[in-house]
Amino acid sequence: MTDRLVEFNKSRSEIVRRRFEPENLRSEPVQVFAVGADGALVGGCAARVERVWHWLTIDTMWVDQQVRGRGIGLELLRAVEEEGRRHGCRWAEVTTFDFQAPGFYLRAGYEEYAVKHDYPPGHSNHFFRKNL
Repeated sequence: MTDRLVEFNKSRSEIVRRRFEPENLRSEPVQVFAVGADGALVGGCAARVERVWHWLTIDTMWVDQQVRGRGIGLELLRAVEEEGRRHGCRWAEVTTFDFQAPGFYLRAGYEEYAVKHDYPPGHSNHFFRKNL
């Protein structure tokens, strides 16, 4: 069933066809890290580049509780966005739960385009995008 859907999609869209060419099947990982003066990890951001579609998808962003509020998260985000640009990305996307960092991404210039309520139950999942 999946193969048939992929074949249909490829027949209807040139960019989808290109995305399924062997050299484009894998996303390209991009990671940046922050370490303290003692060499300990204090933050990181992991993303992936979809070369054909020119999108950077941010999968994981974390800053140690003890150093939050010092601009480390914004530095990590800017660094991973720059890596995305370097790889040809024109847009970035990220999702975050209501108990994580929706305000952070708004302050960083991301636009919220959707909210999935009660996912997980009692919480919301926020969807953001940004032009790079």
